[in-house]
Amino acid sequence: MIPERIQAIFDFIDFLDSKIQDYLEKYIPLCNELSDLGDKRSQLQQRKNYKDKLQYDMIQAEISEKFIPITEEIYKPVVNKMLDLGIWSGDDAMSSIWNNNFPAISDFMENFESGDIPHVMSYKKKYLEFRNETNSNFLSLQMVFSSLDEVLKPLFDFFKDTGENEFDKFEAKTIEVNSLEEAVKGLIENKRKNVKFSILNEAFLPKPSNTSLQSHSTNIKNIFNMGDNISIGDITGNSGNITIGKSIKISDSFNDRKETADKITDLIELIRQENNYSDEQKQSLVSSFENVKEEVLKDQPDKSRIHKWLSNTKEILENLVFVHHVVKAVNWVYNNLNFVV
Repeated sequence: MIPERIQAIFDFIDFLDSKIQDYLEKYIPLCNELSDLGDKRSQLQQRKNYKDKLQYDMIQAEISEKFIPITEEIYKPVVNKMLDLGIWSGDDAMSSIWNNNFPAISDFMENFESGDIPHVMSYKKKYLEFRNETNSNFLSLQMVFSSLDEVLKPLFDFFKDTGENEFDKFEAKTIEVNSLEEAVKGLIENKRKNVKFSILNEAFLPKPSNTSLQSHSTNIKNIFNMGDNISIGDITGNSGNITIGKSIKISDSFNDRKETADKITDLIELIRQENNYSDEQKQSLVSSFENVKEEVLKDQPDKSRIHKWLSNTKEILENLVFVHHVVKAVNWVYNNLNFVV
């Protein structure tokens, strides 16, 4: 018998399955159009030339208008369904998707009955078809689908008959590079592709001199990523590979952390004063930055949570245009926390 928590996940998969045709016919083409507009916008130098500024504003207005159905018809229904089913608890970091569901998934893998197997296989097929056929984050659901993939992969990997990676098509692909310069070049060459970069640890190590390498203690976190399928972890020592994407740094000094929190408070006030964007967009930014501020002030801040909240703000900011002083304040916070993207 399928447990209630597992059935809730299957009910959500049914919801996605019921929307797939509509998404394919209407909204994925719209997402592609918005991405093209974003590319055109990024080529303009709106702060250097009045013609570019006029064109930039026209494109931004078009993006803002066309993004409304993505929010209303995709983002809100998806996240509200997850809330209704208890799959997600509403936290910006999306950690509740794992916490709410994986204990039940783990228990189910230990205690399933033979009659449950066809049921699981059926829903695995539906979910994989949805992810493979749409293969889109709809410009707003990167963190949601990444978190769902993370918690569902152990379940669906358990119920399979081959060694094939059934999540391969929509997982981030890792590209190995030898330097940060190669990683940056790779980002440009792989624009819009779901990729992440792995760099040899030696690239970050000091050149050996008279002092043995054994005397150096190297602690490098992931600091570079494209897409939201982010690997989290510390690598200590001087061998092996690291995945670049996370390197949140927080001062041990409370006064320094208080300064960071005060700067975030100033940034939040600047965002609230913006008049060109919806209350929902501003509130999403404010909520994420408020969470970062509260975490920074804790005795033992959780760096992975801070990274997820900052990733959320980055995703929203990429679809908006703010005045210079807001951009400057955002960059100060990102740089202060060593949030490198």
